[in-house]
Amino acid sequence: MLEHGSYKLEINKQTLVVRCFDAWNIETVMSMCLEYKEHVNKIKDKPWACLVDLTQWELSTPGMWEHIDELNEWGNNNNQKYEAVVCSSSLQQHFMENSHEVLTNVETKFCDTLPQAYQWLESLDVYKT
Repeated sequence: MLEHGSYKLEINKQTLVVRCFDAWNIETVMSMCLEYKEHVNKIKDKPWACLVDLTQWELSTPGMWEHIDELNEWGNNNNQKYEAVVCSSSLQQHFMENSHEVLTNVETKFCDTLPQAYQWLESLDVYKT
């Protein structure tokens, strides 16, 4: 089946920036998880952060969350230290808060705006390296 919805991943210093667009099907989720790990493998030798921009995302199929939980657990075990999440709805934030329960080594901050998320990340040592 073809992917529905899209994403963009890029590395900025020791931060992986994840931008999510439209509504996702399971194929998009699986593709994003694979590419996410490929990007992080380039920076995981030192502590790293993730910025997740959900301002243009419309959620996904229910089966998505088991993949996101696994991805969060993988990050937790691969030197992730921080995560900033920008949500456009309280429902998004609710789902993301639930999925972050496995992030025992990661400090998470939910932000209302991208500038607020960048400001928080820039205050961290990991962003400066």
